[in-house]
Amino acid sequence: MRAGLSLLLCLVLCLGAAGAAGSRDLTNQEGQAMRLERLGLFLGVGEDENGFTDFDLDRAPSREEAVTMLVRALGKGTEAAEMGKTHPFTDVPAWADGYVSYAYDQGLTKGTSDTTFGAGDTATGAMYVTFMLRALGHADGTDFTWDDPWALAEDCGIVPERVDRETFLRADAVDVTAAALFAKLKGTDATLAQKLIEEGAVSQAAYDQAFQTYEVAVAGIAGNDFYREEERWESDYGTVVLGLVSGLPSGNGYTFQLVTKPAAAVGEGLIIDLPLPNKVAPEEPALSADGQTFTYSVYLEETVTVSSKTDLEGVTYQAGTYTYMVDLRSGKVTRDIRLTEVTTEAEQAAYDAAIAQRIQGVTVLERLESDYCTVLYTSAASDSRGEFRSLTLVYKPGSPRTAGETLGLELPMASDTTQAVPEGMAFRDDGDVFSYTCTVDGSAESWEAGTYRFTVHLHDGGVEMEFVS
Repeated sequence: MRAGLSLLLCLVLCLGAAGAAGSRDLTNQEGQAMRLERLGLFLGVGEDENGFTDFDLDRAPSREEAVTMLVRALGKGTEAAEMGKTHPFTDVPAWADGYVSYAYDQGLTKGTSDTTFGAGDTATGAMYVTFMLRALGHADGTDFTWDDPWALAEDCGIVPERVDRETFLRADAVDVTAAALFAKLKGTDATLAQKLIEEGAVSQAAYDQAFQTYEVAVAGIAGNDFYREEERWESDYGTVVLGLVSGLPSGNGYTFQLVTKPAAAVGEGLIIDLPLPNKVAPEEPALSADGQTFTYSVYLEETVTVSSKTDLEGVTYQAGTYTYMVDLRSGKVTRDIRLTEVTTEAEQAAYDAAIAQRIQGVTVLERLESDYCTVLYTSAASDSRGEFRSLTLVYKPGSPRTAGETLGLELPMASDTTQAVPEGMAFRDDGDVFSYTCTVDGSAESWEAGTYRFTVHLHDGGVEMEFVS
């Protein structure tokens, strides 16, 4: 029995690569994976950009990864990693040689032939269910056969209806594992979860928290002596709670959490920590009219580094505004980032020099500013015509083009002797387009009488001219 339980502990950790979920909705399995992670029974493959575990549920188990996690779960990872190759297989990647050698020497695994291990192959649903049945105390060859374990698995209640038996993914393994925790061990009234708790593999507190109700989860947050609730937002799918933690050696700071309700696709009772990099109260928090989406913003004045579960160096957030969108049904968080532009001394110097050059010896008739550039309308004494006017755009640091770059804009001849006056000069609201009009009387050879509109696209410097009337 103890060996079977060890197999359970490793196999719920060992899922590896291949396969695709296609159009399957794996949201509920994502919630189950979160619960198993809290028990230490299922791990992801890393973290996403917001610090959430990437469970990679649309991939299937691979044999060498499964064996590696098996050996580690048995406490033999260091010993196996230092082993030389003693197995007879020719298809095992070098990084897995020690793990496969240890498992083979201990009789924990076999190959697909005398010389092949089947590296890269995926573990089938039948394989995984067989391991779960062994963990429950059932013996293949006596209680069931390894290639057809489904009838007994159904009797034991470890195969939820949505499990795909043919295209078996990590998501399906999560469902089988979660169901197995509630299944009874062979010949007893004790469940597998009870057995794991008795052996110390899982704590009772962690188990209770993993499968708690919404009410218990909310009460648990409020029961912290160092915690004070500041504000909450209610939806049919969950409650978003803003709290302030104070009195700890690490200092004061805000927490932002989603507690899921029974209507959520991930199930109830999950406490999901929402990103709050600077531990300061979020800006512009808002619940959508349909109650499915919650949005908020975080403004970082300077770059900060936040601790990470998997990255020893932590996660770095550049200065800027982060707008987060939370799907309350799934707990998924996406974000939009607008970084604060950092101006270097060289960029500022290039811009200043360009401006100084354009205004030297001339009269500035008008100066317009946007985040991207400066537009200068200037006049200078010229030859016999008496005056020469120019319209020039100078790019700023942080703009889409090089700081200090200039662009001379068209000023058509209004007559044979004078240039047209730019009218209606303005930047579009988003600052990406500059436009103006010029009117000519037709006496200049190259210009037909009428009004022309010029549109300047500041990203690429492109100019469009349109005859208005």
